[in-house]
Amino acid sequence: MKKWMIGIAVIGVLGVGWWLVSPLFLDKVVNEAPVSSSSGSNMKEQEENTMKETDSSSPDEMTNDTMKVNELVGIFQGADENHDAKGKVSISGKNIRLENFEVTNGPDLYVYLVEEGQETKKGISLGELNGNIGNQNYEIPGDHSASSGMQIVIWCKQFNVDFGRAEIGKAM
Repeated sequence: MKKWMIGIAVIGVLGVGWWLVSPLFLDKVVNEAPVSSSSGSNMKEQEENTMKETDSSSPDEMTNDTMKVNELVGIFQGADENHDAKGKVSISGKNIRLENFEVTNGPDLYVYLVEEGQETKKGISLGELNGNIGNQNYEIPGDHSASSGMQIVIWCKQFNVDFGRAEIGKAM
C-alpha cells in the first residue's frame, strides 16, 4: 500500500514539475492575420468618418499614415535578465496587435493593459497569451480604452511576475 502511494506522489510531482518547466523549452508560435479595417471597432469607423468630413481629399488619396493618426504604438522590453520580450505593439481603437513578438516562455502568461504606476494584476486583462512567438491580436474589453502612457504587459499570473512590457504612445 505504501509503495502505491509513494508511486502516485512521485508521478504527481513529476507531472507538476514538467508543467512548470516545459514552457522554458517549448515555444508556441502563432501568426494571426491583422484585423481588417472592415471588422474594426465603432471608434475606428467614427475616426474615419470624421477625417472624411474634415479632409477635402478623397478616401482613395489618403495614405495609411493619414488614416492611422490616432494609433498608439510601443516597443516591448524585457522585465529583467531572466524575462526578455521584444517586438512591436500597435493599438487602433479597441484592437491590439503584437508584431514580430517574442517573449521568454513561461506558465500561465497573460496580456494586460496597465495604467502608469498600476500593479499589473490590477490592470485590464486582455486574455491569455496566444503564443510566445509571432504576430497576434487582442481586443480591449467592454468600455475600456487605451491612451498614451499606458503599458501592455506580459504577466505570469501564477507567480505574479512581469515578463515584458511596452509603453504605448502616439504614432509618429
